[in-house]
Amino acid sequence: MSKPLATKVSTPQMSKLGPISHFPSPVSCDSLMLQGLRCEWGAGVLNLVSSLSHSLILTGHWKFNMAPHGKELSEDLKKRIVALHKDGLGYKKIAKTLKLSCSTVAKTIQWFNWTDSTQNRPRHGRPKKLSARAQRHIQRLSLGNRCMSAASIAAEVEGVGGQPVSAQTIRRTLHQIGLHGCRPRRKPLLKMMHKKARKQFAEDKQTKDMDYWNHVLWSDETKINVFGSDGVKRVWRQPGEEYKDKCVLPTVKHGGGSFMVRGCMSAADTGELQFIEGTMNANMYCDILKQSMIPSLRKLGRRAVFQHDNNPKHTSKTITALLKKLRVMVKDWPSMSPDLNPIDPLWGILKRKVEDCKVSNIHQLCDVVMEEWMRTPVATCEALVNSMPKRVKAVLENDVHTKY
Repeated sequence: MSKPLATKVSTPQMSKLGPISHFPSPVSCDSLMLQGLRCEWGAGVLNLVSSLSHSLILTGHWKFNMAPHGKELSEDLKKRIVALHKDGLGYKKIAKTLKLSCSTVAKTIQWFNWTDSTQNRPRHGRPKKLSARAQRHIQRLSLGNRCMSAASIAAEVEGVGGQPVSAQTIRRTLHQIGLHGCRPRRKPLLKMMHKKARKQFAEDKQTKDMDYWNHVLWSDETKINVFGSDGVKRVWRQPGEEYKDKCVLPTVKHGGGSFMVRGCMSAADTGELQFIEGTMNANMYCDILKQSMIPSLRKLGRRAVFQHDNNPKHTSKTITALLKKLRVMVKDWPSMSPDLNPIDPLWGILKRKVEDCKVSNIHQLCDVVMEEWMRTPVATCEALVNSMPKRVKAVLENDVHTKY
């Protein structure tokens, strides 16, 4: 068994001690080392100090902090520390076994030696301002309207109970029940018909193997800006640096320019990429199919299936007649389901790579987009297509929206 921590204590001689009232101010019990005093004080005085300090601890008049700056250990963990110590393990071995600090182990054992218990003294604090009924009312309000602000909830609670409550108290109460203010995810608005179509699609495709998904040519279009994406950006900064050049997001009139592109991909590789000039209509989409999409589809063999969404231009009579004439098998697709298309995250990868190139005009942007699109690794395309079974499963599990 390891020896307890020892501290050299400088003590006056017995003849100079005087009465107990002249003792120095008491220190914390974890620093009182009776072993260091045994050699200089008599047994009677030693027993008197021991019994006095033990009495002060039990009555709560002597301050003894288990972990003043850390989280309180659980009762089970403290019992394990004591049990290991009784088995003969030292402080360092116990700390290494339970992944704790030596000081935490030492204080736990010392507290057990003084009180013969692992329980801490009851702690007192200011009583809660809100009753249990008021807390349940706050929870019902927040769950009933997830966009309701803390100030609005505070006004509602004050109107019902008549007791003024601050918005910070509302936030603290919501945090205690596991509710935190977060930025909501942006997802397409789904009507009941969309939900039913998505669920039916997932049920029909949940048994398909990877050979089926590998013969699908996925297509989609997106907008690419000269000065980065339209999404929310974050920067790392210190207080007072919000207006420094490195911490500011530059803006230009009209966004600096942008254009639309339409591309396609499969598990084998990326397909052709087509830049769109102006507003696309059915005739323009017909030309894109002939020039880019159909040639990329033919490379996948006779079993290849073409996928595009249910945009009115894609389902027009002109496009339907063209695809039928070219004997192109079109994949059935539920509306409002970009999360089921594996090419959608590929656009995000492409935009991040383009943004790192720091282009300054449309012409440079076109060249960089085409270059980065052609350099897309085949492994990336394969990994995105391999996620299709998980996407289908997520629709069945979540019934509405997915994480994709």
